[in-house]
Amino acid sequence: MKKILMSTIALASLSLLAGCSGTSTEKPVETTTPTVSKDEFDKTKDIKPYTRDTTSGTRDGFCTKIGIEAAKSKDSLLTSSVSQTTGNGDMMTKVAQDVYGIGYSSLASVSTEKNIKALTVEGVTATAKTVVDGSYTLQRNFNMAYATKVDDKRDETKIALIKSYVAFASSTEGQAIIIDAEGGIVDPEDDFASGKSFADMLNDTSLDWVKTLGVSENGNKIAGDYSKIQVNFVGSTSVEAMSEALSDQWTTYFEHAPEAAHNHTGSGDAFKKLGDYTGDIGFASRDFNDSEKSTAAANGYTMVELCKDAICPIVNVKNPLKDIKVQQLRDIFVNPDAIKDKATSEENFGADYSSEKAITKWSDLLA
Repeated sequence: MKKILMSTIALASLSLLAGCSGTSTEKPVETTTPTVSKDEFDKTKDIKPYTRDTTSGTRDGFCTKIGIEAAKSKDSLLTSSVSQTTGNGDMMTKVAQDVYGIGYSSLASVSTEKNIKALTVEGVTATAKTVVDGSYTLQRNFNMAYATKVDDKRDETKIALIKSYVAFASSTEGQAIIIDAEGGIVDPEDDFASGKSFADMLNDTSLDWVKTLGVSENGNKIAGDYSKIQVNFVGSTSVEAMSEALSDQWTTYFEHAPEAAHNHTGSGDAFKKLGDYTGDIGFASRDFNDSEKSTAAANGYTMVELCKDAICPIVNVKNPLKDIKVQQLRDIFVNPDAIKDKATSEENFGADYSSEKAITKWSDLLA
C-alpha cells in the first residue's frame, strides 16, 4: 500500500482554508476588497457566480459533479448572471475582489489569497482522506498523456527525455512533490506511483530511456548535453503548478538539462497540442473523453492518472457562509430556463430538476 503523504505545511494550509489550499502558478494580485464585516454582510444582495471557460477541466468536473454535465461545454445552460474567468488565478482574483461572489477552483491550485475561503460541501471538508474515501463528492482525476512514438518530429532522444520525466513523476521523489508541495492526492489503489526512487531508476539499464540517454560515471545524473532540446508541457492550468514543480526538479538530474517549456491553456488543448507538436506532455484536470482515447490509440500516446484532486467552492472571506449543498450549487449556476419543466430539464441534463428554484440572493442561503 502506498502511503498518502501530507506535509505539515500542506495540512496547515488545508485547515486554514477549510480543506482547500495549494499553490497558484500566477503572481499574487493586490486586491481591494470592500471593508465588510460579517455582521455587515448584506444578505439581500444578488449572488454573483463565476465560472471557467468551456475548455477548462475544472469547469468540466464542477458541472459534472453538480449534475449539469452538458453545461461544461455550453454557456447558454448557465445562468445569465455568471461571469467567465480565464484560469484558477483569475478566479481567485475575481472572488477576492467581489464580496458577493462565488466560484470554484482546484484543491491543488487554490491560492493562499487571504480574501477568499473554501466552503465545505454537504458538511464535508476536502482533504486527502475524504477524496480517497469518496465522502467529498466534488472530486476529479488529474491525468497526463505523453508521446511515446518516434517520428520525423520526435526522435529517439526526444521520446527518451519525455519518458524520463514521466518516470520522475512516478518516483518517490516525484510523488513527494505531487503530494507535499502541490497538494495532489494519491489513492493507494492507483497504479502510477512506482515506489522506486529516481536515483535507483537511473541505474536500471533495463529501462529504454536510460539506455538511450545514458548516465554519469557515478550514476547520479543523466549524461550528455540536451540543453538545445525543448520538452513542451501543455494542457490544464489546474495542473500547471504541479507540472512545473516536477520539471524544475527533474532537470536537476541532468548534467546539461533540456529546456522545460510550459504553455498551459486548458485541458481541451492537451491532445490538440500533442497532435500539432507544440506539446509533448499534456495534462487534463478531468478524465480523457472517448475521442481523446481514440486519438491516443492512433498516435501512440500513453495516458496515465497522475493523482486525484478536489474542486472547492470558494467565496469571499467576508461571506459568513460555511457550507453548501450540491443542489444549491446547481441552482446558483444553472440557467432556470434550462430546467423550466420536466421535458426541458431531461433533454438538457438527463434528469428532472424542474421542481428546483433558482438561487439568486444570499438570503436564500443564509438564515
